[in-house]
Amino acid sequence: MNIGFEFIKYSLNAKGRQGIHSPFVYNLMDKVLSRPISSEIKHRQKALFAELRSDNTSIDFEEFGAGSKKLGKQRTVKQIFTTNSTHKKYGDLLIRIMHSYQPMSVLELGTSLGTGTLQMHWGNPLAKITSIEGCKETFAVAKKNILNHSLNDQIHTKNCTFQDYFNEPITELFDLVFIDGHHDGNSLIEYVKKLEKHTHNDTIFILDDIRWNNDMFSAWNKLSSDHQYHLTIDFFKMGLLIRQPNKQKEHFTLRKSV
Repeated sequence: MNIGFEFIKYSLNAKGRQGIHSPFVYNLMDKVLSRPISSEIKHRQKALFAELRSDNTSIDFEEFGAGSKKLGKQRTVKQIFTTNSTHKKYGDLLIRIMHSYQPMSVLELGTSLGTGTLQMHWGNPLAKITSIEGCKETFAVAKKNILNHSLNDQIHTKNCTFQDYFNEPITELFDLVFIDGHHDGNSLIEYVKKLEKHTHNDTIFILDDIRWNNDMFSAWNKLSSDHQYHLTIDFFKMGLLIRQPNKQKEHFTLRKSV
């Protein structure tokens, strides 16, 4: 995939608030994406990111899907952090979505270092977040970060593969699902389909790295064109899926900030 060319296409198609008639999307653009992030959260972000940016601890990284195009099996925490988008504007997007929509039960597939986990947590500290990570050594780093930077005990982490998690009884109904791992298109579609019975019509699915490779982008295009998901939003690196069965099918390509 030529990511530069894809970004040009995205930029040409991405909309602001003007010309959007969907109430949900207009509110997303007008109220959610422009919502200021508190100085307290900004301070917490800065402290966490500074720690990770300077952490040269080396770990053996276990790959369970389409791996990094830049990093090998032996990686430093710093290297993993610098290739993770959730410490940039997309992290702010997670905070704003959590703060605005107040989902109370959240599933994250792919804890990584815990940056996305913590930013969702800071956005809504009352939400119960269940986060799954397959790599044992990455999981250990994430556990430490969550212990040091969480506000309460509402984050529940589990070290297992996504498939092993699905093989266990799942009793919760999730209000928000964040999928950030594996990076295999067929697996992405499989996970979304498996979670249908554990979510409801207003559940927000956030899919990360939809342009990681051609396979992931093909999966995103298939999911976003599925008429079961009546509202789909393309933020270039992340995509949103929402069922809303009483609404007309709509797809939007939006700027992630206004």
